[in-house]
Amino acid sequence: MQHVVCLGLSVLLVYLLGYPQRFDRILLTYFSLILFARFTIGKILFGIFFVIAALYFPAGFYYGSPNVAVVSAIAETNIDEFEEFCSQLSFYFYTIPLLLILVFIVIFRKFPFPKVNNCYLIIFAILLLCYRPIKAIIKYNSNTFTSISSTFIHTVKYPILEFTVSFYDCVKLYLKEKQEQAKQLENNNLIPISSITPKNKTYIIIIGESVRKDYMSAYGFKYINTPFIDKNAYIIWDGLIAPAPHTQASIPHLISESFFPTSKEVNTQLNNNIVSIANQAGFDTYWLSNQGKLGAIEITVPRIAAYAKYSFYTKSGEFNGKSSRGKYDTLLLPELDNILSKNDDNPKLIVMHLIGSHPHFCRRLELPVQFDLNNENISCYVSSIKETDDLIAATIDTLKKYYQDYSVVYFADHGLAHADQYQDLRHNADYQNSYQVPLIFFDSNNQSQLRINKQISGFQFVYLLSKWMGVQLDVKHDYMQHEITEIPEQQNIKVKDWNMNNLYEYDKLKKDPNPFN
Repeated sequence: MQHVVCLGLSVLLVYLLGYPQRFDRILLTYFSLILFARFTIGKILFGIFFVIAALYFPAGFYYGSPNVAVVSAIAETNIDEFEEFCSQLSFYFYTIPLLLILVFIVIFRKFPFPKVNNCYLIIFAILLLCYRPIKAIIKYNSNTFTSISSTFIHTVKYPILEFTVSFYDCVKLYLKEKQEQAKQLENNNLIPISSITPKNKTYIIIIGESVRKDYMSAYGFKYINTPFIDKNAYIIWDGLIAPAPHTQASIPHLISESFFPTSKEVNTQLNNNIVSIANQAGFDTYWLSNQGKLGAIEITVPRIAAYAKYSFYTKSGEFNGKSSRGKYDTLLLPELDNILSKNDDNPKLIVMHLIGSHPHFCRRLELPVQFDLNNENISCYVSSIKETDDLIAATIDTLKKYYQDYSVVYFADHGLAHADQYQDLRHNADYQNSYQVPLIFFDSNNQSQLRINKQISGFQFVYLLSKWMGVQLDVKHDYMQHEITEIPEQQNIKVKDWNMNNLYEYDKLKKDPNPFN
């Protein structure tokens, strides 16, 4: 019975920490319990770590083992945002961790762990612990103490060590990323500009939040939730693949230049962004945001926004907490009106960053729910997209009010995937739909509508945006060398997952069909 409990604890620990169940992970945890948990200090240490695992369970369930996205959320999320995250969790995500903590406390205080003195079992445990690291050391020809020790701790499949090392590595990477990004902000755009010939006076970029295109009637969704786009868009582009499945990784690549040190890695050059390019091209630049300057998703985006000559935030300390309630995207419209009322000679670039359809969907709604899909979360999601459509309509009405010749582009940072048996939508890097986003243009000089079905990547999208503004960059890329309507379809598109720099093949991801269509 004692060994069955230890084995059950081993399986449970691997699951709580977000790791795949593996034979060696489970056995190594089991051996460590039966060899060391009988001692008082062992019980205390194991008890503490199992409690940590129970607390990590909600994050581990949705986002897996420790990664940079989790670390950045912990580092930059305040109490309001933490409450917002908790409010999205199902009831059992509260009860299960609490029950597990109580169970772990009882087990590690009262349970008589078995005494094992079998030397053969101990030798087997050591061999199992060392097998994979030794194999890796030989494979990678590690020949120094530092390389050997690093290879060992990064390849051993012991979940307690894996979790600790991963968390440490992610914290280091997160801090390094922040430091490098801060240095980048000291520089202006370094991409050479060949010519500047804007056709319109005002250019507006509207960045949506968490919108997958198959939930928009503009892309065939059966509920008419984008009536303005359906009738008034100049170009409805079907095929933009977002660079990443969450905001902090996706937007910097969409509006900044990307570099690819290898075929499997990508970095962002933050100073080469659409705002700094517009500044250098003589535009007046504005950043209007309904997402805060700090928060779980606000890592790099505000640093890009800082390049704008004028910025406006509806909230300063967070994007998504209690103090953000009642602050809807329509609060950006008076600021837009104020900007357009000024009769300046310079062309304008205005970026409007929406909270849009960010979970929790029902809290995004300024109006009552407009669609009934027999599912509260999905009904709110569809309604939130309708409110974004209304905001786009109001934006263009404001442009017309001041007789502005304009061009407006709307796209979303990423999509979402279904969760909880289609009862909800969440961030998920495993599905293509998390990367399939709308791309829609409006133009005061073009009233007829074009529909383009070409798959293109969100990487180097800043080139396309520059071309759209009439700013010719001295780079060789399809986005810069072709008119927007003539850009060729791209093949072998790659995307990022939750890690900051790793690339994966988009075509190999799973599909998540829309069951409400």
